[in-house]
Amino acid sequence: MTNPVTSGYGAGSSYTSAATATRGPGGAMGKDEFLQLLVAQLKNQDPLNPADGQEFAAQLAQFSSVEQLMQINETLAGQSGSSGALLGAMNANAALSTIGRTVVAAGDFLISTESQPAEATFDVGTGGGNAVLTVKDASGNVVATRELGHIAEGRHTVAFTGGDALPPGEYNYSVGVKDADGNAVSVQTYTTARISGVSTGVGGVTLTSGTLAIPFGSIIEVRAD
Repeated sequence: MTNPVTSGYGAGSSYTSAATATRGPGGAMGKDEFLQLLVAQLKNQDPLNPADGQEFAAQLAQFSSVEQLMQINETLAGQSGSSGALLGAMNANAALSTIGRTVVAAGDFLISTESQPAEATFDVGTGGGNAVLTVKDASGNVVATRELGHIAEGRHTVAFTGGDALPPGEYNYSVGVKDADGNAVSVQTYTTARISGVSTGVGGVTLTSGTLAIPFGSIIEVRAD
């Protein structure tokens, strides 16, 4: 005869060895352990003080709700994986359509080729101001500086053509803008490049332009050319 143990089913009820069933990872009680414990409590309840029917029904309803939530979570997790694979396939397909076209993406590169002069596109913050565009080569040496004068807030594009054309190659550029009080104004720079290839990896879909790698997610514009 087992020793009485106080439980939610009234004084005098007791547990059998089923109550000590192995729990899941982290000590969490799974549905099988819960059912074993529930059956053990019913078998060993005090016949003079049986379990309250309403309380018993409430606990069963609670268990049923938890089990349904677990099933929903498992279903959503499976759908999430499928959705991720589908999204990846859609991105790869969309990326392939950019080959041979010019894209504008977040970045600070200037690419100059024999057929396509370098082009700098950037957004200027609220109020605008006096702007200076600086171009550096791969070694960090300044190769060009252009005074742009006062420019308004919004998007601007500066093309390096004619006497300002840059020799073929890859460069970095920056745009410094200051308002009338000499305070710096925010600037977001972009890379303009003609796409020559597409690759996929752990980081997702990547576009290539010469030796430059451009994350597909950083693109803000694809030009018809």
